[in-house]
Amino acid sequence: MNRAHRSLNATILMMLVLALTACSVVRVAYNQANHLVYWQLNKAFDFNDDQSAKVKVAIRQWFEWHRQTELPIYTQFLTRAQKEALAPVSATLACERRQELEGWGRKALDQAVPAMAELVMSLSPEQVKHLEAYQAETNEDFRDDYLQDDPKDRQDAAAKFVLKVAELFYGRLDKAQRDHVKHEIAAQPLNAKHVYDERLVYQRDFLQLIRRLQAQKATPSQAQQALRELFQQFFDPPKEPLRSQRQQWIATGCKFTSSLHQQTTPEQKEKAAQRLRDWETDLRILAKQTP
Repeated sequence: MNRAHRSLNATILMMLVLALTACSVVRVAYNQANHLVYWQLNKAFDFNDDQSAKVKVAIRQWFEWHRQTELPIYTQFLTRAQKEALAPVSATLACERRQELEGWGRKALDQAVPAMAELVMSLSPEQVKHLEAYQAETNEDFRDDYLQDDPKDRQDAAAKFVLKVAELFYGRLDKAQRDHVKHEIAAQPLNAKHVYDERLVYQRDFLQLIRRLQAQKATPSQAQQALRELFQQFFDPPKEPLRSQRQQWIATGCKFTSSLHQQTTPEQKEKAAQRLRDWETDLRILAKQTP
């Protein structure tokens, strides 16, 4: 697998962020996203013909819902964010905005649950093994990208990731700003090893859930409920110490967002606001389009 595929598998977030590098690209990326989602899911599950047809319909219906229901909400968010980008951003405000974004993720997953439950119950033993092998492959990619043997290489990889996102908004950061990012990343309690360990847990839990539901011959409602409980645990870890760790990671991440924004110049803040205006324009157009 080439480097581009490995990066895509390791971090869908970065793929999405980098897709939004120009207003025209936003519209192209969103209108093609259903194909990308299907491609990624098929790599994971290796659909048969019947599953392939059903999954394509489910993805199309999900994006119809998302375009009509969610994009208008995102545009309102971006309108507020433009004004906020021009002023100081406190850690409290950063956490409030992060909570909004998480809410979008929860809602998007919940909307997909019925189709996911149907897919899970249709998987053959060979497809479950295929998923397990796919997970192992992507985990190897993640280790290659972010869990190098040298701690400095790990910090450099994490800082590079954050700098790409920051410079998408603010433009090129100067040396002092880049050094600030590197210093803050090194001091964060959350690191790539934590992310990797969590991903292993949720991958294991997902595989166990599939096998348990199939062994029990679960009804659609039972499968949906089990998936919703699994996703709830992802967002709200039920046990310590992970619950407290997650809260600490979020709090320090919000402080970092605030401190980085404080380091930017008025020109960089205006660039961030303009980026958000461009995205708002694109999302308004997308929300009105018929796919």
